[in-house]
Amino acid sequence: MKKKIKEIAIVRSGAYIQEAPEGDICYLQVNHFDRIENRFLLSKPTLEWNCKTENHLLSEGDLVFAAKGTSNFCAVFHSSMGKVVASSSFMVISITDQTVVNPDFLCWVLNREDTLAFFKAHAGRTSMPSISKKFIEDYEINIPPVHIQQKIVAIDQLQQRERLLHDRILSLRNMLIQNQLIKTTKYDEFYGE
Repeated sequence: MKKKIKEIAIVRSGAYIQEAPEGDICYLQVNHFDRIENRFLLSKPTLEWNCKTENHLLSEGDLVFAAKGTSNFCAVFHSSMGKVVASSSFMVISITDQTVVNPDFLCWVLNREDTLAFFKAHAGRTSMPSISKKFIEDYEINIPPVHIQQKIVAIDQLQQRERLLHDRILSLRNMLIQNQLIKTTKYDEFYGE
């Protein structure tokens, strides 16, 4: 079935809130996301608890989509991260019925190269490109049955894990070869040549 995002979720802008030296809530910025590990690296809490921050707290399964700038990506928020408010660099996408649409599936759709290329082609033409709330809301996606969504997510996660392992193997192999080459340059020290 095909649905627009606004038919399956509520989309809102992240919040612009003045940070404080001490706080109770983490303020999620784009630079807190590790693209290699595909996870957030939150620093110390910098927002104070008040009505405004309480209204913008992320909930389990919310998607945060980096809509401003040239590096767009989507990630799923998990409550194990603690109390978090997304900055205004993000659009927050709250799925209305997670029994119909898996948050990880929608995240996969929004992170696909073809989706991101489409968004970038239609981003606002300012000094800082920006994907509008309306544009995200009107984006139409194919929604397969939940069991198919889960399989897609599982395969995607395995593929990401494979890529990380492959990169790690290449890095270790490179270090091994470099160490062997360095030992080779010291050959004459051991054999007096």
